[in-house]
Amino acid sequence: MKDVWKNPLPFNLIASADSLSFTQMGADTTAVPLPPHPGAYGVTRKNHVHEGIDFYCPEGTRVMAVEAGIVVAILDFTGPKAESPWWHDTQAVLIEGDSGVVLYGEMAPVVTVGQNVAAGDVLGHVVQVLREDKGRPMSMLHLELHTAGTRDCYEWVVGAASPPSLRDPTPFLLPLTLKS
Repeated sequence: MKDVWKNPLPFNLIASADSLSFTQMGADTTAVPLPPHPGAYGVTRKNHVHEGIDFYCPEGTRVMAVEAGIVVAILDFTGPKAESPWWHDTQAVLIEGDSGVVLYGEMAPVVTVGQNVAAGDVLGHVVQVLREDKGRPMSMLHLELHTAGTRDCYEWVVGAASPPSLRDPTPFLLPLTLKS
């Protein structure tokens, strides 16, 4: 790890493997999910293996760059535009920096492709992704980490190896968590 990342959200971060930890956290806190939490990296879900980290947070929450870089892509991420009609339309911003390419998903961007950003710059805001209330937060920041040069996001199929560009962002996020 060359540089320490900055927090992508205006909340305190606490590491948690408890999928219901959000029910006990204050409004100023969210979890960095660890397995077996369904929002953790590498956890097997119904139809895929989770490719990133889900930070539960209210719709409208500011999303900030974890490190400096250049916006290399803005993609339709979920919803009918992304061929996943069971979710609302959201977008993803891909920023290439020292760590590789960080994907910030399930948001509405305010940046443009080719724009340089500094660590802490606002990239957009979280939008509601879930169409159906399942007793968990319906909006979240989805964050992935890929190797340099990546310009797309890739599904991790259950039973298959992870996509070659995909990396676990958890080690970059844990240093940002509050110590108990």
